[in-house]
Amino acid sequence: MAQRHGTNPWIDSFSRRMDEELGNEDRWTLNFNYKLENDLNESQRKEGWKIYITSSFGRFNCSCSNSWTSAHVVILFHYRLRDRRGLVLLRLFRQQCRDCYNPYQHKPTIRQKEMQKVFDRFILKIRKNCYMETVTLTERKLQYRKTKPHQTSLCEACALGMCCFSD
Repeated sequence: MAQRHGTNPWIDSFSRRMDEELGNEDRWTLNFNYKLENDLNESQRKEGWKIYITSSFGRFNCSCSNSWTSAHVVILFHYRLRDRRGLVLLRLFRQQCRDCYNPYQHKPTIRQKEMQKVFDRFILKIRKNCYMETVTLTERKLQYRKTKPHQTSLCEACALGMCCFSD
């Protein structure tokens, strides 16, 4: 279901960034889809869909009052540009609480600064793959942040084989 502008920080931030980057050249829309996978079928490829997967630093909160940070919140994008309309589907991967082991998977909260870094990388991919621009993809400078070791059994992305920490 599409969300209205002004109701979600991801949608608002993406809209602002795309306006800054592309002006009114094309119209881009971002929606959430928690069923996205890290592959495309033949039909999706023919329709021009592309995939970008990245990670960010984020925070999770459980109803048992436990909260934790993760240096590896997995974010998956499916995107395409057709007829001057860009569509982006976004999936934030969830984690389970290591204290109460409630089977509920919690969605991450990602600070605005980290969200901007994600969009900086993603927009370069859009420029390269949708507009055929020559872009310089810079290597990420990951800052060390103290977090507990990644527990693959509690990570939704690991369970689906999409996390770099999965076996």
